[in-house]
Amino acid sequence: MDDKTVDAPRGATSREWEVFCRENESEPLTHAGSVSAPTAAVAREQAATLFGHAAAALWLCPADETVRVQEGDLGVGAAAGESDDGATPTMEEGQMDAETLRGEAE
Repeated sequence: MDDKTVDAPRGATSREWEVFCRENESEPLTHAGSVSAPTAAVAREQAATLFGHAAAALWLCPADETVRVQEGDLGVGAAAGESDDGATPTMEEGQMDAETLRGEAE
C-alpha cells in the first residue's frame, strides 16, 4: 500500500451534473447526488442507472449553473434578482418556467 499524498488536481474531468429525484408524484424533489458526464444525454443515462430504480422523476442540472440559496440568503422583501452577495439568477423567470415544463415532459 502506498502512503503517497497526491495534491495535484484530477486530470481531464467532465461536467458535473446535480441530480434531483422525486420518488413519487406527490413528493417534492430531493437532491440525490451528482454525476460527471460530458453531455446531458450521458448524464441522464448515468443518473437513471444510479438513481432511477427509486424515482418517478429525475431532474438534472449542470452543477456550474446551479445556485444554492439558503434561508439566510433568501432576501425576504428584496426585489427579484437582488441578493446581499450580488449573485443573480442564471435564467430569467420565463426561461426557467420553459425549462421546468420541458423537464416534466421527459
